[in-house]
Amino acid sequence: MSNKNRKPVQIDSEEEGKYFDSLFAKESTNEEKQSKNHQETEPTQIQEPRLQQFEKIRDYYKNDKSQKQYSIYLPESIQKMIKRHAILEDKSFSQVAKELFLDHYLSNSEIKSAYNDDYDRRNGLKP
Repeated sequence: MSNKNRKPVQIDSEEEGKYFDSLFAKESTNEEKQSKNHQETEPTQIQEPRLQQFEKIRDYYKNDKSQKQYSIYLPESIQKMIKRHAILEDKSFSQVAKELFLDHYLSNSEIKSAYNDDYDRRNGLKP
């Protein structure tokens, strides 16, 4: 029961769509075209300065909210004690663990190396 005379419609949604939908129409101005060309020709500019001092790098990581989940297996009684201390300090278990790792476990050079790798990745300097 298909219609054999039917032909597929070839529509460029960007071009044709602006005529159908006036609420979300994309009006391209000369300024937008120039800025688009400018962005394509120049490499991306770095938005954030690279931190050099260790204290600032450590504070950056302590205040950084981007996290990835990682499981730590501890005896239940130790977990409860750490949680109790974290609650008294108005911190989460993760914040306490992060501070302990940054202050007592990782060396200064390891933290700096991790920061430099992250910085290069964030700013497109390293794949």
